[in-house]
Formats: sequence, structure tokens, C-alpha cells
Amino acid sequence: MDTPETIPTWGYKPDGSGKIFNLLPDEVLPDGWELSPSCITDPDLATAEALSARAAGRAYVPPAALAASEPVSAPLAELEAAIAENERLTAIIARGTEENERLAAELEASDALHENGANVMDALQADLAAAQATVADLQAALSKAHEDGRVTVAERNEAKAAAEALAADLAKVKADLDEATKPKPATGAKGR
Repeated sequence: MDTPETIPTWGYKPDGSGKIFNLLPDEVLPDGWELSPSCITDPDLATAEALSARAAGRAYVPPAALAASEPVSAPLAELEAAIAENERLTAIIARGTEENERLAAELEASDALHENGANVMDALQADLAAAQATVADLQAALSKAHEDGRVTVAERNEAKAAAEALAADLAKVKADLDEATKPKPATGAKGR
């Protein structure tokens, strides 16, 4: 006796169930089963993946549910926040670098002024020492000439005028030296 040949036929239910029936050529699906997946009311359950999972006895999780359970926006938001923080820190570093360069230039200018001031002060001190030595020599010569009695009134007046001129030069050199060496007012550190 020949076994009649059956035809494997998919059957579908509106709840998304799917099953293969081995039907004889003139046989129909049992009640409640349809030939087309169009009877499935939820379109997510009418996909091949959903039907295959149900037929194999596996639970089907729609892609939309996976996407909702693993929000993609959180890592994206973290990345955007990290990029924004990186840009903020880069801007701070750039401003700090500019400020450092400005301060370095100010320090170099200050060092140059200090060195120039030191050179001027050295020159003024040398001039002052020379002037003091000349005044001392003139005073000594005047005292000696006066003791010897060889000084006439004209010579004395001339020596006195020379000493007064030298004293005036000496006073000017001292004033210049005092001006060059007086303390400068302190300036606060410039910052942002």
C-alpha cells in the first residue's frame, strides 16, 4: 500500500503563530489557521524572523524592543559630552599658552630694563666717584695753597668758583643716581 504523498504547507494564526502542516493534496488547514500571513494582526509578528522563531519554539523579540532596551542615545550623548569637554579644555590650554607667552615677553622686557638700569647706575656711580675725587683734590689743593699763603684773592675766587661748579655737577650726578636707583612701585601680577 502506497502512502499518499503530503505537501508541507505553512499555516498562520492572527496571533502570529506559524506552523508547517503536512497536508494531502485535497486537505485544508485546520480551523483557525490561514494560508497567508496577512491574517496576522501585528505586522512585527508577520516577518519571516518572527514566524521562524515561533515555529522553532523560540521567543521572538522584535527589533524595536531590542532598540528600546538598549538606548543608543546614551553612548552618543556621552561621546558628545566628551568632545565638548575636550574642546573646552583645548580652549583653556590655548588661552593659558597665550597668557604664558605674554608673560614671558613681559619678563624679557623687564629683564632688559633691569640690565639697562644696572648699566646706567654703574656709570653714574663711576661719575660720582670721579667727581668726589676731583672735589677732594681741589679742596686739598686750595687748603695747601691757603696754608702756604701763595693764594691771591683772584686765585681763591677762581678756585672757589671751580669747586662750586664741580659741586653743582656732583649734585646733578647724585640726583640722577638717586632717580635711577629709587624703588619702583610694585605692580600686581596680571592675570585673567
